[in-house]
Amino acid sequence: MPNIKPISDLRNYTEVLRDVAVGAPVFLTKNGRGRYAIVDMQDYERTQATLRLMNELAKGRKSGLTFAPEAGTQRLRDVINKNVTQEELLASCRTAFAGGYSAVKLYFMLGLPTETDEDVLGIADLAARVMHTWRESASNKNRGVRITVSTSWFVPKPHTAFQWEPQISKEEYERRVALLREAIKTKTVTYNWHDSDTSFLEAVLARGDRRMCKVLETAWRKGSKLDAWEEYFSLDRWLEAFEECGLDPHFYANRTRSLDEKMPWDMISSGVTTAYLRRERERAFAGVTTPDCRTHCNGCGANRLVGGKCDV
Repeated sequence: MPNIKPISDLRNYTEVLRDVAVGAPVFLTKNGRGRYAIVDMQDYERTQATLRLMNELAKGRKSGLTFAPEAGTQRLRDVINKNVTQEELLASCRTAFAGGYSAVKLYFMLGLPTETDEDVLGIADLAARVMHTWRESASNKNRGVRITVSTSWFVPKPHTAFQWEPQISKEEYERRVALLREAIKTKTVTYNWHDSDTSFLEAVLARGDRRMCKVLETAWRKGSKLDAWEEYFSLDRWLEAFEECGLDPHFYANRTRSLDEKMPWDMISSGVTTAYLRRERERAFAGVTTPDCRTHCNGCGANRLVGGKCDV
């Protein structure tokens, strides 16, 4: 429910301001009609930034806009510390549609730590809400709308809070792709998903150790030279290279690491401490977000790389 007060309440402005929060403005009425609103400065700056962006975009050709919610539910967005709400995304889409845009691309990841089927289905629900927002806000409905949902397979990376987590199995990833594909019913929503073979190999290489050198050379000798192009890529060729080198790729991609395991990349310093990554991992699994470091130092350690102070 919106917080509505008569303008006469401003005589006790301290009490009124106490009710103002991010995402919760106070609306003031005069003679029974809404005339004014008191908003938090963060909301005001976000709104102004959106308006400036749309004004600049309006000067160019109306093509499409791209957003990356990454996850289908707020719970999972909090786990990965995305710090973007559904309301903020829909507000941006509303502004874009009102400004004449008719195409939106939405990027997500499947297989994020703690992801459930509810989170996967949340992607379809969010796409449907974007469609509904277009119906409410579009300045020109004659052009129709194009909403593209794209998903990739989550790859755990070194020097992140999820460096200890496994990549879900290929079979499970493909099951979740099918689940989402069946849940998207709207004809104006197109669903694209990333190839599972390349994502699996990416997960293997991302957290490989020195033994991977021999695999890379073996794969190269077998013809893996232009694998960034789909027509040249062959997972079977890579699997043969692993077998010849006596290594199991699943050991690197699908295994949960213990928190005290010595990582192959521990000798490389990004400035961010392992202790900080462990804390962030705990916060992620608790669903607790971390503030943007531009507004609050979280004590990661990176500030010391430029001679600054670290509030560990």
